[in-house]
Amino acid sequence: MADLDSLEKARCHCGKEPIIFLHYAQKHLCEEHFIRMFDKRFRKTLSVHKMLRKGDRVVVGLSGGKDSTVLLHSLAALRMDLPFEIVALTIDEGIKGYRARTLGIARAECEKLGIEQTVLRFDRETGRTLDRMVKEIGDDLPCTHCGVIRRYLLNKGARELKATKLALGHNLDDMAQTVLMNIMRNEPARLARLYEPVSKSPRFVPRIRPLMLTPEKENAIYAMAKGIGIEHVECPYARFAFRGHVRKMLNETEERYPGTKFKVVNAFLDMDGGLKARYGKDAALKECSRCGEPCSGPVCMFCLRTERSRA
Repeated sequence: MADLDSLEKARCHCGKEPIIFLHYAQKHLCEEHFIRMFDKRFRKTLSVHKMLRKGDRVVVGLSGGKDSTVLLHSLAALRMDLPFEIVALTIDEGIKGYRARTLGIARAECEKLGIEQTVLRFDRETGRTLDRMVKEIGDDLPCTHCGVIRRYLLNKGARELKATKLALGHNLDDMAQTVLMNIMRNEPARLARLYEPVSKSPRFVPRIRPLMLTPEKENAIYAMAKGIGIEHVECPYARFAFRGHVRKMLNETEERYPGTKFKVVNAFLDMDGGLKARYGKDAALKECSRCGEPCSGPVCMFCLRTERSRA
């Protein structure tokens, strides 16, 4: 890592003082050129992976965290060149001392951009907040409950909002972590449907991840450079997640071998077609016998989880 003297002497290629050092590219960038690079990569990701079309109705999964808020602003700016609709969908899990802080940001940013926002709450949809579920069930894996319910409500909410696409704020770090988690758990079939589903259903809204090639740190710096409101707060349940262990391991490897996260995600994208060919033959989305939502088995995980929490 460079010492303080060398950092003070560093300059962007234009001669201005840098706000960031891209270690994977060995490049310092000033605010102007960083924003330009960020916006260019955002649009290139959308274009190369054919994520958007003219006239799409995009529902943004907006938590109020840095990634989803930057995603909202970046998509809103894109509307000047590609006409499409944006609606925000926020899920309130009911986590005391955490979600209320980001809900305020989500609301304020939607008002600033003139974007309609819908909020779905765990307690209204399941009869329990996440805090209450964890307390009553005594489960030491709250992220498992949260992930299942959040995905269910995002898909259902997006469909009810007549979305053609559901935009998620997953960044490069998130994607690399998920790839490694599925490999370490020996779940190649889950990996095969990470980028997009292996089978289609009219009740399943296609996902897009325009920030999937943008490092988490760069989202935070972009937000600060653009004056976008963000809250530096971590979910209190994050310490229970397997993801936290993988995140630490991946960050340590990235520090020693810059560019590792890009290599993990790009390797996955190269393998995605082969994974789908191998695991997509027998895959078929069904409808849950209890709620009618798309799932792979007779009863969806949402119904199984919420019935367990009510028991």
